Amino acid sequence: MEHITSRSNRWIKCALRLKQRKWRDKEGLFLLEGFRGTADVLEQQVKDCICFVEDGRFSDDVLEKITVEGERLHWLFLSVDEEMMNLISGTEHGQGILLLCRKQQHDLSELLHPLKGYYVVLDSVQDPGNMGTILRTCAAAGVKGLILTEGCTDIYAEKVVRSSMGSILRLPVYEHADIPFLNEWKEASGLPFYGTALKNARPYKEIGALDQAVFIFGNEGNGIREDILSLTDENLYIPLPGHVESLNVSIASAVILFHFING
Repeated sequence: MEHITSRSNRWIKCALRLKQRKWRDKEGLFLLEGFRGTADVLEQQVKDCICFVEDGRFSDDVLEKITVEGERLHWLFLSVDEEMMNLISGTEHGQGILLLCRKQQHDLSELLHPLKGYYVVLDSVQDPGNMGTILRTCAAAGVKGLILTEGCTDIYAEKVVRSSMGSILRLPVYEHADIPFLNEWKEASGLPFYGTALKNARPYKEIGALDQAVFIFGNEGNGIREDILSLTDENLYIPLPGHVESLNVSIASAVILFHFING
C-alpha cells in the first residue's frame, strides 16, 4: 500500500476537487466516506475505486480483509496520516476510510419502453439529507429507479452520499428529467403516476393495492409543481391527526413506499 505524505499527490488533489459539483461532473467521480459505506461498496462488487486509509485506524485483520477484497476488484489503496485524512474528509470525526468511486451513468432513454414495478420521481428536492434518506429508502423498498428533475440537489454531494449509507450505487438514478420527458415516459412506460399533494387528493390508504406505479414527491417548501401534477392519474396524501400541516418529504416517502410496495 502506497503511503501519501504530500498535498500535491494527484489523488489528494483529485479528492479535494471532488468536493465541488463541477469537478464531480467533469471527472465522473464522487467521494464516499466511512467503514459501513465501504463495506457496502465491496458487497456490491464495485470495481476500480481509490481507497484512502488512515494509518493505525484499523486492526490488521480488518485491513487485510478490506484490501484482499478490494484488490480483487482492482482497487488502489493509499495510506495517509491523520492530518491528511482530515484534509480530504467531509466529516469532523471521520472513520479513517474514504473512497473515490465512479458515478453510475444512466440515460433517461432507458426508461422509454413498457415497464413494470415501482419508480420514484423527485421534483426539486433540495435538502441533501432528505435526498440521501429517500435514496436509502428507495433501495430498501425495492424501487427500480429514482428519477430527478433539474431542480434537485446533486445526488453525489458528500452529505447526500453519507445519508444514503452506501445505497447511492444500489439502484439506477436518472437525472435532469423535464416535463416533456415525464410526459413521454408516462406514455411509453404504461405506468400510472401518483402525486403527493394536500389538495385534490385522497388519503393514501383509500387508493387500494398497486402492483406498479410511479410515485412523485415534491420540493420541501412548495411541493410538486402544477405542470407535473397535471400528469398524475391520482394524487394522495397522508392524514395527520395532530396539529401538523405536513411531514418531512423523506418521512412521507417512507410511509408511502412501504405501504404500497411492502404493505
